[in-house]
Amino acid sequence: MGFPDDRDRNIIRLAEVTEDLATDLAHWVAEYNPERVERDLAPIASSDEFELTRLRRMANNLFSSAKVPVAAAVYGPSQVGKSLFVGRLLLPSSGDYSPLGRDEQSGMPAYYQHLSFDTDLNPQSGSNEATALVTRFTTKDRIAQSPAPEYPVMVRALTRAQWLRVLARGFLVECGKTQTPDIWSAAELEQMFEENGRRYAGTTVDRGWRMDLLDAYSYMKDCDRRGFPTEESILNGLLTRYPMSEEGYIAVAAALFWDNWASLTGMFMRVNAFLQKIESPEHDPAILTHWAGVRYLLDSQRAKVHERRNSRCFPRVDWADLKLKQEMSWYVLDYTEGRGGGREDLETIQAAMLELVIPILPHRLSEDWRKVIEQIDILDIPGMRAGRQGAEQGKRNAAETTEEQMEIVKRGKVAYLFERYVDELLIQTLLLLARGGNLEVTAQMKFHIDKWGKARYGNDVWPRKVRDEFPALFLGLTGIDEEFRNRDEYADSMLYEARLSQLADALGDVMQEFGGKSKSFSNVYPLRYPGTWDTDEKQREKAGKDKWEKAGNAFIASKSVQEYCANASEKWAAAMRDDDGGMSLIAEGWRQTTTAERKQSMLEAQVTEIQRRLLQLSRGWVVSGDSNIDRRQRVQCAKRVLDWLNANPQAIYVRVRALEKSLGFDEGDQWRLSDFADIPARTSVGRPDSLENRFNGQLEEFFHEWATQSSPKKWDEFTSKHPEGGPWLGDEDFAQFTRYMRDYFCHEKHFPQVKERLLKVVNLKLRDEAAKRRARRQYVRIMLNDFVMNPGVSDEPLDEVEGDSDQFGLMAPFVSRWMSRLPEVLAAGAGAEIHIPPGNDELTELLEQYGELK
Repeated sequence: MGFPDDRDRNIIRLAEVTEDLATDLAHWVAEYNPERVERDLAPIASSDEFELTRLRRMANNLFSSAKVPVAAAVYGPSQVGKSLFVGRLLLPSSGDYSPLGRDEQSGMPAYYQHLSFDTDLNPQSGSNEATALVTRFTTKDRIAQSPAPEYPVMVRALTRAQWLRVLARGFLVECGKTQTPDIWSAAELEQMFEENGRRYAGTTVDRGWRMDLLDAYSYMKDCDRRGFPTEESILNGLLTRYPMSEEGYIAVAAALFWDNWASLTGMFMRVNAFLQKIESPEHDPAILTHWAGVRYLLDSQRAKVHERRNSRCFPRVDWADLKLKQEMSWYVLDYTEGRGGGREDLETIQAAMLELVIPILPHRLSEDWRKVIEQIDILDIPGMRAGRQGAEQGKRNAAETTEEQMEIVKRGKVAYLFERYVDELLIQTLLLLARGGNLEVTAQMKFHIDKWGKARYGNDVWPRKVRDEFPALFLGLTGIDEEFRNRDEYADSMLYEARLSQLADALGDVMQEFGGKSKSFSNVYPLRYPGTWDTDEKQREKAGKDKWEKAGNAFIASKSVQEYCANASEKWAAAMRDDDGGMSLIAEGWRQTTTAERKQSMLEAQVTEIQRRLLQLSRGWVVSGDSNIDRRQRVQCAKRVLDWLNANPQAIYVRVRALEKSLGFDEGDQWRLSDFADIPARTSVGRPDSLENRFNGQLEEFFHEWATQSSPKKWDEFTSKHPEGGPWLGDEDFAQFTRYMRDYFCHEKHFPQVKERLLKVVNLKLRDEAAKRRARRQYVRIMLNDFVMNPGVSDEPLDEVEGDSDQFGLMAPFVSRWMSRLPEVLAAGAGAEIHIPPGNDELTELLEQYGELK
């Protein structure tokens, strides 16, 4: 069935509603929060505004993803013929009209009648790889409309967080450290933050930078657990403990991820400045480009002039004739032949780009590929790259030239991009191309194939339990003719024995135990590109057809071919046809195997989760007008929590552990409070406010973020990993519970007690600075954990209530304490007198439009 099917349409509608909700909430905040702040009536916290922005961006991304079908990807080591494969499938059904473009009625420059992928778009890089840029071939209805239809090609850009990931990953793979620690321990991290905090002191923590650095650190922790052993909570604590300027955050990134190399820091800043330039609130980071600019974006050689004598569209293109200009909210790479004067930095643009989106007219393709492109997108993924060889062997110790810097970026992108597309389930079908003698990246190949297989089929299924009659993994053997066409001797079966044995060794159990023990993978295809790498019929007749006939007989007779290549005779015959080359069998296989089921399920779950988080966040901004109703709601919430806690005595230990892990504070979480006395006051006109007054705002913000963000997130993570404790308290009930706990701690009756106790430790005086810091951090964390697990600030002894040791064992005192205290604590968060803030009725009405308001 083509895209979209009924389920796709439902997901698209759900994603659109979620994006609308996020947009409406953003507009409501912009309209009413200034007055709330001015009157000091339930103002929206800055952390909530940042979270709303983040959720809105995610909702937009999910809506975009929902409108795009799953894809089949062409992948493999460098120089195995991926671009030639794409060029073959993009051959027009009629030589009169190109399949490239949005609308053939538009005319130039939107549509060139004789535009060719091979001749006009794909750079001739010789033995060098193309630049690390994913190329997506799709239909025009799957690409967002733009105000500049004459520029039909969209180039999606990296975000700053992705750019950090790319550069960090490239440095890890390509370079060696000389200036910073090999292992970032907590002590090493703190020393680095202290130095940069002094040098680049700021007045406030930049939430955007904090999130991006945490994201990149978490990614690198997965890539290099030895180099990044410290938990993310420690880094988060340091980022909140040391507010810095923009330069400071860049210095932190440089130290963490690329060893303070000045050349790479300069490159990071140039690309980051370009990303900021093209950023727009109306769409994801991207630019549009004229067809003449595509070859430059794909060319790793970064030649300034491209000449192609056989081109009917662009026989000669000069980079100086291309210029970046703004069209409303978009930047476009415009081309005017002979204009000159263009000074765009091609290296910066290439480094900043993520995905090139090329629109296809399906009716202009062959029948086989028309059916494919109507159902799925096709991706050309950057090729795996071998390690540095010969004189270049080993790690780099410098990157002073542009070429060296671009190699690091290319290496990082190749590693990051494949994993990103796999993790997001965007690649449902994979064609791995292999060329004779080009398996020097065997370890990387096996790692990536396993990563894709586990995402596609599941960790427990891949590869031994895959039961598909037609698996979603295809292996294509390219470079068929080069092994015998220029040799005197004929090809024999040992040639194919060697090739397939090499591939079987590289892929291990994928080839030898696919679908069961001792069951061989058999979805292997010979692929030929007649007229380019391989001969066409005229060339074969001239050279002697018997060479290819004997090669075919040897191929079919090979024992390895019989084991790994089902229907070998049919596949060889298809490969030998000039108008086919084996492509028709791949097209048929892709249509049969590419399914969107897993992506649809993931999208449904993610969109639903974002919608839930948006409603959860915004419900905290609504103020109930009746204090009695408010108090009753809080007591009812406590009852739901206690009923859940008591419901299954057999699960009491894991349930108490869940509360402890979710409500409690990990090391690093408390540093923004424990180290507050050492954080410089914000500079402003006049004398800075007293420590005690400044601590008020910090403590309120701390409890707010704990209740609305960190604690619900920890709850989600713990409960998803521990099904044995289920059924769990609902996410919405837990989020409401933490919000009511926050109200208790921030209530005018209890807040002074909490603040006073904490300040006694925060103001601790000791001559030994290290001992003072340890003591502050240790005791502030103990006190905070005691407040939330007690629960409350009261230290009065309790009367014994329910929770006998026969039922709950060692957890009986905990259950008794919560049974006694929790209803009172949550109810105490309600105010005696309620003032309705601006926009309250409007927000209530808005939320009722999108779902039930609890």
